[in-house]
Amino acid sequence: MIRILRLISRSLAGKFLALATMFLVVPAILYVKFADTDAERQAFLLHSLQVEGRLAAEVLEPVLNRAGGRALLDAAKTVQDLAIDQVHVKLLLRPAGRGDAFFLVAASPAIETADLDRERQRLDQTGVLSRLDASCAGTGPLAVQYAGTSGKDELLTSMSPLHTSAGCWVILTSYGLDDLAGSSLSRPFSEAPEVRLAMLLYALIAVLTAMAVVGTLIDLRSFAKLAKRIRQGGQADNETFAQVAAIPELIPVAGEFDRMVATLDASARAMREAAEDNAHAFKGPIAAMTQSIEPLRQTAGDDPRARQALEVLEHALDRLTSLVQGARRLDEAAAALINARLQSVDMARLSDDMAKAFQRIHAAEGVTIQAKGAKSAYVVATEESLETVLENLLDNAIGFSPPGGTVTLTVDALPSKVRLTVEDEGPGVPPDQLDSIFRRNFSYRPNDRRPKSQAHFGIGLAVVRRTVEVLGGRVHAENIAGAGLRIEIVLPAA
Repeated sequence: MIRILRLISRSLAGKFLALATMFLVVPAILYVKFADTDAERQAFLLHSLQVEGRLAAEVLEPVLNRAGGRALLDAAKTVQDLAIDQVHVKLLLRPAGRGDAFFLVAASPAIETADLDRERQRLDQTGVLSRLDASCAGTGPLAVQYAGTSGKDELLTSMSPLHTSAGCWVILTSYGLDDLAGSSLSRPFSEAPEVRLAMLLYALIAVLTAMAVVGTLIDLRSFAKLAKRIRQGGQADNETFAQVAAIPELIPVAGEFDRMVATLDASARAMREAAEDNAHAFKGPIAAMTQSIEPLRQTAGDDPRARQALEVLEHALDRLTSLVQGARRLDEAAAALINARLQSVDMARLSDDMAKAFQRIHAAEGVTIQAKGAKSAYVVATEESLETVLENLLDNAIGFSPPGGTVTLTVDALPSKVRLTVEDEGPGVPPDQLDSIFRRNFSYRPNDRRPKSQAHFGIGLAVVRRTVEVLGGRVHAENIAGAGLRIEIVLPAA
């Protein structure tokens, strides 16, 4: 759980998913709470309206209990007097001995005589009158909607039956749906104007938030694609980060990326130029010293001290020449990788080809070179850079291997990575110097079988480390139990 929270807190996509979840969950929770509150409010309002209906029935009850024809006139007048605020009152009578037929006796507001029968029929269609049994007893509270003859919908809120000698009286109270009370009771909570306005504003906020996050993600993906093209040397039409940035706030960041790319390009050019300039600068003095040795050798004759001094001088010149060439190789290799066109390269195939080529070249030395492991394992690099790495690793391993020894190249395809291992059967390296063998100009060769003309001066493994690190990988060395050295390289898989 902690790991998930840490991932969400660091990831923009994770934060967007969390925000989207909040946008979905919080409104649902609030809607349920507000809907429950609205239901309670409607229940309270309906109860209040029903109380008003019962009060109207209590006012009419003594009038209806009077005997004689005067009772109908007094009841009609009382119904008109009850017409207060928004309440509508209707008085119906089912005469004794007349079956189930009801007659509309009075209404407030008043209804035209021609519409009385239609109003009664519409009330009858609601089914509320059928709830009354023979003793004129039935349900009191109501919440039934119906269309009156006036063309306006009404909401029946209460029905109060009363049995007298004249028959079964029914007092109905209702409210117009265009009135505040009626509209509040008949309208679902989701259709309330304030709820719809809140939902509209909330949806607008959600859309704006989504647009901001999605726009940022799109720009970041555009940055990643352009960075990948630049890394692979495929930047077309001089496209820049500032050109792909659609969000104004990201343009300054894009500008810094463009300046960084320009600085890297300038650094690559400077490294190549410096390597060339240094090589040419040292070439003249070294050539002059080399040419000056021959007259000195003729002058030295048989003097042992003079000949020994000349040998030391020749060896120093050879070392100086190798150092200059090695430094040039190292700088040029690093500069070439800064803006090289990277591609998918099969490390397994290349290792097998290099092993066969070196086996032919070094067959006379009695060293066996073999490649094994995965049949294919692709990495993002240049074939030239990987050839340089393999060449230096094989050259180093062969130089340490005894006659009849074996050098083994193993390629393993790991999840999202490719591992290359080079093993030899040489003497190994002291544990305290394992990290130093990748340093520039460091060389440890206690039993080097090669002539001085092929001496090494600590450039090969330095080139390996710099090349691997530029490609996003890592390299390390370890001694093999018994005898030998193992150098392991891990590169990102394509």
